[in-house]
Amino acid sequence: MRITSTIVTLAGTVTARTVLPDNIDQIPVHNADLKMPTIHESTVMARRIMHLSSIGTLTTTFPDQPKAIDSSGSSWEHSELNAFENRPEEMAGNPISLMEYYSDCEPTTGNPTLLAINIATPYKNFAAGSNISLAIRWWPIQTNTYAASSSDVYWEADEDIPTPHTPAALPRFSLHGYLEPISIKDLATGLIPACFLRAHPDSMLWQPGNDIHTSQYVRFVVEHVYWFGGFGDRARIGWLPIEEWRNVTMDEVMAARLPGEHKRRSGGHSDYVQERRKKVSWSSWLGDLMSSPALVARFRGDW
Repeated sequence: MRITSTIVTLAGTVTARTVLPDNIDQIPVHNADLKMPTIHESTVMARRIMHLSSIGTLTTTFPDQPKAIDSSGSSWEHSELNAFENRPEEMAGNPISLMEYYSDCEPTTGNPTLLAINIATPYKNFAAGSNISLAIRWWPIQTNTYAASSSDVYWEADEDIPTPHTPAALPRFSLHGYLEPISIKDLATGLIPACFLRAHPDSMLWQPGNDIHTSQYVRFVVEHVYWFGGFGDRARIGWLPIEEWRNVTMDEVMAARLPGEHKRRSGGHSDYVQERRKKVSWSSWLGDLMSSPALVARFRGDW
């Protein structure tokens, strides 16, 4: 009986081994030639990811004593909230993570810009006292096809992608801090609406002053940054000093290259110049927008 069990076990092991590919290159292997990025280099990469990306994941927690604020500013009782939101009571204190638009509209500060719809869950939770974090990841080529071996798929500029070609090897990070409203003055001088609309044209439907939901521009004031650069034998993992985060210059952001990012065209700083030109090209449109007394009043009413 023992011999039979042993044979069955060995047969299962052999069968399991035979389904594996001959070349298992998705397992990180230490390479003495790999250079671990410094803390500053990792911080610059994180700032570039935030600058190039525009979608993240907001995480908040449900309040212990749920209350809701409607568009008129009045509180609802607990029973009315349940009827409206249909949230189980045992969800109090539980985290929830949801996709959220953002844009790097104040790039010299390191604080991303969000267009907060007041009735949306993350913003209700934050208003009720929840902590808040924003997770952002870098994925240069969107595809749902992966292979055990990098030689099995075509990958443009694949010498720039960490082995293997998988999201697990690419950098991501989590920002922790708080939200604060952006003043009408900063909206105008920083061309905030134009910047955000360039990244998210569909957000025109829920700009401040729309007839559906109360919304407002807020900045995510970053206080802590957790960086996960990729596999630990070739990338830094851990907390980044907030002073490093805030002191990264836009020249550094524009000069940095991320894994899988296309090779830089000749001209170097021209990428940043082009970005600034695109931003300024919105100025006449925003000037017309902000010069409307009625619209300014609608914006101002949200703060």
